[in-house]
Amino acid sequence: MSQNLLQMQQIYNLFDGFSDDSRIWLYHSSRPITPTEAIFVQENLEHFASSWKAHSTPLKAKACMLNEYIIAFVVDQTTTNASGCSVDSSVRYVKELGKELEVDFFNRMNVVIENNEGNRSLHPYHRLHELRDYYYYDPLVDNLKSLKEKWKVLKH
Repeated sequence: MSQNLLQMQQIYNLFDGFSDDSRIWLYHSSRPITPTEAIFVQENLEHFASSWKAHSTPLKAKACMLNEYIIAFVVDQTTTNASGCSVDSSVRYVKELGKELEVDFFNRMNVVIENNEGNRSLHPYHRLHELRDYYYYDPLVDNLKSLKEKWKVLKH
């Protein structure tokens, strides 16, 4: 099984039981999250998602690390919609997490790329046109279906 196919299968499994129309928010870190930090981040993301609410109503939500650069927040809105206040609370949470780890999750000038060997790094967004035979992770996907189908894009 190719690495790309395996990674997409893992995405399907991560969000099993969530509608393809589920909203998603992606945050790219300014550096790779270390394995030790990843344990801390994943535990904290799970805790946040399990208590995430919209106007006192629990959300069907999941928050997790997708790789060493990218964290995701997903809300299945078939039961309860994420409200402006609930989204604001997740943004505040990501800012706090970034401060604690000394990581910037809000710099949209860089994008995560991956070579054919599966090595990932940051690359300036405005210079993507210079790359050949690399994947880039589209930071603009906004629902689970797009994450599954259009998130990892091959740049020829």
